[in-house]
Amino acid sequence: MIDTKNAFIRLLKDLEESSPKFSSTLNEISPIKFCINIWGYRKIYVTIDGAESKISFNENDFDFEIEGSLIELLGVLASKKIKRSLISGDIEIAIILFNAIVKSNIDLIYLIDKYFGNLPALIAYTIANKLFKTPEVHNDSEYKNLQKRLRDISIRLDRIEAIKTI
Repeated sequence: MIDTKNAFIRLLKDLEESSPKFSSTLNEISPIKFCINIWGYRKIYVTIDGAESKISFNENDFDFEIEGSLIELLGVLASKKIKRSLISGDIEIAIILFNAIVKSNIDLIYLIDKYFGNLPALIAYTIANKLFKTPEVHNDSEYKNLQKRLRDISIRLDRIEAIKTI
């Protein structure tokens, strides 16, 4: 069975490692207790308080609750803007925490690389560049050659995984 408390503390340390600002900001606003309520799923209760940080599905006291559909909450992550209508309870603490997370510039590509490997990190990096950067026209053969090589590597990895499962 997974020890969620230790896993959550490790995740917080990795977030601090990927963004030095995050650690100092989190220490300033701790302790915080909140609930994430995604419609159709169990409520997630989060406590951020240094070594006593934890995440669980067991009902706890909380300062604020973020409630919405999965699409709404993913939209919040993508846009880095939260609607006040999604927050109940102490809105001020919720906004402070949200701004601390947004302004800390957490290196998600680093975290994806650390937890899931190089290929998912490369895919996430490519997707992030396509979604959040202005499109550039690449007509040169060097770009097309690199794109072809990446596709070939991806196909080879898929084949290796298929052979490995046999």
